[in-house]
Amino acid sequence: MAGENGPLDVSLSLAMVIAALFALACWNVLQIMVAIFTTFRRCQGLYFWSMLISTLGILLHTITSFLRYFALAPNFPMCVLICIGWYGMVTGQSVVLYSRLHLVTCVDRYSRWVLGMIVFNFCALHVPTTVLFLGLNHGIHSFYNPFDIYERVQLAGFAIQETIISGLYIWETMTNLRPVLALKGTRGKRVITNLIVVNAIAILLDASLLSTEYTNHFDVQTTYKPVVYSIKLLLEFTVLNSLLVVIRTSPSTIEDAQKLHEDGNLRLEAQWSDNGSGNVAPLGFGADDSDHGYRQTSSRDSPLKEHRSRESCRSQDDSV
Repeated sequence: MAGENGPLDVSLSLAMVIAALFALACWNVLQIMVAIFTTFRRCQGLYFWSMLISTLGILLHTITSFLRYFALAPNFPMCVLICIGWYGMVTGQSVVLYSRLHLVTCVDRYSRWVLGMIVFNFCALHVPTTVLFLGLNHGIHSFYNPFDIYERVQLAGFAIQETIISGLYIWETMTNLRPVLALKGTRGKRVITNLIVVNAIAILLDASLLSTEYTNHFDVQTTYKPVVYSIKLLLEFTVLNSLLVVIRTSPSTIEDAQKLHEDGNLRLEAQWSDNGSGNVAPLGFGADDSDHGYRQTSSRDSPLKEHRSRESCRSQDDSV
């Protein structure tokens, strides 16, 4: 039995592998929780809460799956908790990606489109899968084949969703932040490289997860999934670090940098060299920081001073 409708009946070696994957997911969750509460000084904002909910979702999904698979708790109540943890783990991860889009794009319709996609996929993928899964584990055996099919559909659907958001993030970063990256020289190129590598790893992890499902290893897929999502959340902090290197280069908006680049007025000053980046906050942000949690350099130090009066495209979101 692969675990679709009850505890596992597998060999000792496979049971040990499954237990090891559960342990690895819990270890990653511990690292993420420590990182969250040592990075954010303010427990507020969409980015903070989506990270926290996604992390707790991974933990809930991992613990309840372990108890269910090894018959350490009643099956159906564990199935309900597994679904709740699954919502936080999967959709929470997509909201984490959505919550930082405003840092790299001024096009509001992109953010609205991504949010709409997340809501639609929640209704189209989470809800039917939950009904089939709970029905199957409540004794409706006719749900087995529909659940087996829809489980593969939802897994592929969420993988495509996360790939689209990651691709949009990379594209907008390379398009909108190119003038700012020019100020950083080699460091700016490293930022783009890091962004591409991190998102490529996330895509490969999703592909490996799909392979376990499409080779009929439901038990391995459901235990490997928390590991995949916990690793991707850890990578989110790497992406945030890379993004902050770009954003803190200039206090002005993306539009400011683009305008100056078009006018040929961009000029590199000493405070943006690799040896000094100005009056910039560290990764943890204080209560007196600006709307996105980082301190702006003083206008007298900025070569973009004359363009500070332009309307900022950053949303008023205290997400980080």
